[in-house]
Amino acid sequence: MKFSYSKPTPKHMMDLLTKVWVFYMCLSLCLIWGLAYFLRHYTKATNRATDVYQIESNIYNHRDKRLKQEILQVAQAVQNVKDKSAYTINVKESIKGILSIIPDVITIQSITIDYASLTITGIVPSKDTFKTTLQQRLDAIFENSHTEFTPLKNGWLHFVSTNSSVLPFIEQKGD
Repeated sequence: MKFSYSKPTPKHMMDLLTKVWVFYMCLSLCLIWGLAYFLRHYTKATNRATDVYQIESNIYNHRDKRLKQEILQVAQAVQNVKDKSAYTINVKESIKGILSIIPDVITIQSITIDYASLTITGIVPSKDTFKTTLQQRLDAIFENSHTEFTPLKNGWLHFVSTNSSVLPFIEQKGD
């Protein structure tokens, strides 16, 4: 090469611009591969977390339904207790009312109270005493009254008074 006017320079397979271009292309491919790898693992982790949250949500929904059922049961029990209490108070007041209208000359053996009926058994000196004292008051309260008298050995009378009405004498639980 002595006969050449230019100084010999080493020749490379790729020039500098091509090397820079290839370097940035490889760097881009590595970044894309790394990003895809990261996104794949992030998606798997997110799916696992979503599954866990879905299971927890199902558990909480089940607990919520169970608690709502328990609340309804407790509310029903409270309502039943209130109804029973009101019924007991109503029966107590009805018994007080019946006992207050019974005069001293009549001896009561038993009182049976139902929603729309009243049965009184006892001893009375005479039919007139019963009719003038207790029967008038019972007729004012009930629509139907029937009394049976049975004579006793001592001259007094045993009576069974059955009284009923279309309207309830004692308010029922559901009213």
